[in-house]
This record gives sequence, structure tokens and C-alpha cells, in this order.
Amino acid sequence: MHFTPGQLRSTIGISTETYRHWRRVLPDFSGRRGYAPCFSTGDLLAAGILKRLTEECGVRIGFLKSISEEIVRLCNASSWTALENAFLHIDMPSGQCRIVKSGAVPTGSSAAILCELDPILIQLRDTLLMTQPGDNQFPLRFPLASVKPRARSGRRRA
Repeated sequence: MHFTPGQLRSTIGISTETYRHWRRVLPDFSGRRGYAPCFSTGDLLAAGILKRLTEECGVRIGFLKSISEEIVRLCNASSWTALENAFLHIDMPSGQCRIVKSGAVPTGSSAAILCELDPILIQLRDTLLMTQPGDNQFPLRFPLASVKPRARSGRRRA
């Protein structure tokens, strides 16, 4: 399933101006233009992570330029179910990031950001499920009744 830039913006909750800025700054967003669906579910997760890092951690999007490609690659490499109960570990001095499970949080970095993925996944799932079309089957306006088949009586006459 692929999403348009407008669907990406509305799903993760960013403004048009923010998306345009990201498109100018981040290499993974710069080549995707127009109205055609071009974002995968992994791209939605990566954008959700970038939004969380900018809004909740106060990291400027320009600073994330160097690691945004790695974040997008990691998010597209695994399914959402494989990323449950996981964290994105960003080692700031080296500029490297990796996905780690909750019990295997690495130590030894002088400065690191640990971003829990579950809240982002839950928010994305909830938003996507709310936008899915409803059931197209309408309820019956009359009660169900049992119908007996007619007995066949020989050949039909023309």
C-alpha cells in the first residue's frame, strides 16, 4: 500500500509548510513530488519518528538530515509487527541508528536518543483504520424468512 504526500501529512499530523520544509531538507522526501502515491507504510513510520524527534525532543530537522536516510531504511526493512516492543536507538556522536528490542538497550554511548516505537505505531494504526472505508453492506430492511424450494414438475413447456 502506498500513500500520497497529502495522506502522509494527514496521517502523521504535520502541516503543508512542515512537509515542504522536510522536502527541502531531507533527501528521502525531496525526490517525491506530485499527487501520485509514493510513500510506503515504512515511510509513514519514519515520518512519525522524525515528527516525534522534532516536537518532543526538540531536535531540529536539519540536524536529522544525516540520519534520516538510515531511519527510513530501517523502517522500510521490517514490518510494523516486527517493530512492536522496539526502540530506535540513535547514537548522536557517531550519527548511527539501529532498531533494538526493549530488553537489549545498548549502553556506552556518551549521548544517545532512544525513541519508543509502540506509541507511534499505535497512533498510525488508529489514524489509518479511522480513514478506511466502512462496510459497504447495508442492513436488510425486512426480516429474514425461510423459503422452501418449489417441487419440480417435469419439463417446462415453451
